[in-house]
Amino acid sequence: MESLVKAVLLSLLLDPAFLLTQQDEGGPGTAAQNFSCLIYDADFMNCTWAKGPSAPDDVQYFLYLKDAEKNLNGRECPRYAEDSGTHVGCHFQNLSGLAFHTCFLVNGTSQQTGIQFFDTTLSIHKIERYSPPHNITVHCNTSRCLIQWETPRTRRQASNLYFQFQLDIRTQDNMQPGGNQLVDVSGTFGNRYSFLNPPPTAKYVVRIRVADTRLLQWSEWSQPVAFGSEEREASPIPVYTLVIVGTVICSLILGFVLKRFLQSYSVCTPIPGIKDTLNENHQTDNQIVWETMVLDAGKGNDEEVLTVQEVTESTATP
Repeated sequence: MESLVKAVLLSLLLDPAFLLTQQDEGGPGTAAQNFSCLIYDADFMNCTWAKGPSAPDDVQYFLYLKDAEKNLNGRECPRYAEDSGTHVGCHFQNLSGLAFHTCFLVNGTSQQTGIQFFDTTLSIHKIERYSPPHNITVHCNTSRCLIQWETPRTRRQASNLYFQFQLDIRTQDNMQPGGNQLVDVSGTFGNRYSFLNPPPTAKYVVRIRVADTRLLQWSEWSQPVAFGSEEREASPIPVYTLVIVGTVICSLILGFVLKRFLQSYSVCTPIPGIKDTLNENHQTDNQIVWETMVLDAGKGNDEEVLTVQEVTESTATP
């Protein structure tokens, strides 16, 4: 029964005809002022307002929300923020059912005088502040660094056309704000940016923020991500050079060891010369065998010598 009464009362408070009658009953300057709401992290919303300049000390304000396009029951703020006992803000932790166009009503009560109400209709996309981009990665080679990131989650799904990113790239020794050119990247580029030809010894830091292109209400900057010389992918050229140099050195060492081994083997074991078959007979024929000559000389002493003498007959004298 109590919930039904509360729903009826809330519907009455949000009824435009009822609000018009209540507007004249409140004293001038008693309504809440400086009203604003902000949606953040896609699921949370804070609304704040200030006490009217003519509102009495015992004034109390109450915030109500209702779909501006449909005749549905609204809801009251679940958690108020106070200043000296007076409600000056509200925190919503559950935004389920929040319409794209929502009517916000701040009503007030006092024992001393009537309080004017404040109402306004806000579009969700106009009061949402995006979270910074996340999962930022940087991959570098010898010619470029590719920076990639992910789009933050939003209250309502939006096309990439409505996202605008801004990159702040600077060297690590220049971290002071200002004086650095920012890079704008459209959401249609696939959440990536190619940083060309960084100096090989430089170290950089990048941070990114995002906004709705229709409003350009920028998010907070992301956490800085460092990249540069220490983050580069190793070039294959030094590896190939080391392999070639190592191969040459090993070959030289192996050749030196083999040469020493062959030299030591030749000292211990003489290697016979190569037989010259072409000149062998010629050299043999020119040799003088002295043993044979000696034997032949000895044999001559033992031979018998025959002397033949011719005898002629003398002629007889007649």
